[in-house]
Amino acid sequence: MQWGKSALWWIIWAGLLPACKPADAPVVAEVGPHRIGADALRTYVEQLPAEDLGLLDAGQPQDAPAVRRQYLQLIIDRHLLLAEARAQGADSTQRATDEIRAYYQNQYPAALMEGERGALLAALREQRGHEVRVYPEPLARALPDSLLARKAQQWGALLSQRGGALLKQCRHHKARAVLERAVASAPDLAQAHFYKGLAHARLRENERAVPAFERAVALAPEAADFHYALGTALQMQHQYEGATACFQRAIERSADQPHYHFRLGEARRSLADFEGALAAYDAVLELQPDHAKALYRRSDLLARSGDLAAAAVGFKRVLALAPENAAALVDLAGVYTKQQRQLAAVAALERACQLNPTDHSIYYLLSLAYAQVGQPDRAAAAAADFQRLSVADRHYKEGLRNANRGSWERAAVLLARAVAADSSHVRAHIRLGMVYLHRDQPTRGIAALKRALALAPNHLEVHCLLGEAYAASGQPDSAHHFFRQALGVDATSVRAHHGSAKLAYQAGDPQAAVLASQRALASDPDHRDSHYLLGLAHVQLAQPRKAWRSFQACVEIDPGDVEALYSQGLLLVRHGSADAARRALASVLQRDPKHAQARQQLARLAREQ
Repeated sequence: MQWGKSALWWIIWAGLLPACKPADAPVVAEVGPHRIGADALRTYVEQLPAEDLGLLDAGQPQDAPAVRRQYLQLIIDRHLLLAEARAQGADSTQRATDEIRAYYQNQYPAALMEGERGALLAALREQRGHEVRVYPEPLARALPDSLLARKAQQWGALLSQRGGALLKQCRHHKARAVLERAVASAPDLAQAHFYKGLAHARLRENERAVPAFERAVALAPEAADFHYALGTALQMQHQYEGATACFQRAIERSADQPHYHFRLGEARRSLADFEGALAAYDAVLELQPDHAKALYRRSDLLARSGDLAAAAVGFKRVLALAPENAAALVDLAGVYTKQQRQLAAVAALERACQLNPTDHSIYYLLSLAYAQVGQPDRAAAAAADFQRLSVADRHYKEGLRNANRGSWERAAVLLARAVAADSSHVRAHIRLGMVYLHRDQPTRGIAALKRALALAPNHLEVHCLLGEAYAASGQPDSAHHFFRQALGVDATSVRAHHGSAKLAYQAGDPQAAVLASQRALASDPDHRDSHYLLGLAHVQLAQPRKAWRSFQACVEIDPGDVEALYSQGLLLVRHGSADAARRALASVLQRDPKHAQARQQLARLAREQ
């Protein structure tokens, strides 16, 4: 919260304090001798800046009476603090302002705040609660539902803007959580639903993106981007007819966007509407002549339709734009073969092999091309490469499928066959090593990963996997070595920094764990595991406030993070009130009724009551 932007709030608030009502104005509450008038309260709420509405954001829908009481509570709290400040002879305005800021600005309960001042407000609420009288009917008239709705809309709009900014920063998990709160506060704000759909789509949650985009379209049917986004989400779910209709509506509203036409072409191509797809790709190239993907798709369709000369021209243009495009070389070779230009086909396929030496299908075509130009030895060598690579690829893919099904023994056998067929298959060595590690065979897993590292010395994932494998097998020195190697490849590697942090935490060095976790979060501010480990390290350092913030960051990324919620409950057990701890632990059991530790802590609290 940026308090410097809230000067108006503090001025209005200060105006509420000295006997807040004319004699004939309705009173909404009394705090000892002080009266809070309805007109003053309404003025305060009406002019409360959107940035400060977050003080009242509970992360879940609340009924109107509860929201009214929260607005009123801000003023009641200030009266309580001013009274205490005067009783102690302190500067009343500064004391109340600082305490209110400390209480509401920080995302942790007052009981976890360090020192006596941190717990002051909570204590005053309890000690002076008998001085507070609230009058519900005047309060409801002072803050009508229409005013609450406007403030909720303002807060939702601000959350939507924040969510959009997070999307631009590629912080998709945090954006999703913020945007879910935005649409809860402002359900009729089309932009919030659109951003929420984008967050789901970028997290590959297309089944959840679709309804968000549909709502955005319903609220703002003239927004072309909303139709385009909905079409893209439908296309990702293989709903090509619906996607086509969405792309057409987007184009009707904004026909000068090349990516709209390209997506339309892709959807029509998936529906085998090749004529319609060709027209869409033509429209892309009219708007953007150097659109390599559209040019490639158009050339492919021309080749299929028999227009070989135009297809060859198109593939050459693709290669002029993207010389490393192996697929375009293969397709150009196919056109040359049909044109009886065998030597040109051989040259194109040889270049494709250089670009993609592990694609077995290219060697098969090359073997045929060599045979056609009368080079049987080269044809036989290419055929042998095809056989070797195709066997390795078949075993590799089948091994992955078995691993994904949890058939680890079968996966290990198949991946071992893949590396036996092609010892240079780096990915097969890596996945074989991972399978061995999952089967609790660290020696074999490490050996497989080292073979991968010999083939690809700068492979970041392999260095990180080796660090994790050595850490899991109780060899921290070797683990440190590989995490350092990983950071030598990429100094911003979140995985390597997090691995180093775990080693430090396990070695009983929480301060080093904090530093390494902070480095990981500098690269990825929404890395949940680093936030969680940072919280654990702060617990070890007896810093409950900082621990709470770290666990709260996990909850903000994923509101259903049971372990982070449980850790917050433990903090309250140790440093907070029993009632707050019970509520926190009960929320854990609501999400996971089988959480044995939360149930045990609740039972212990019940015994101690």
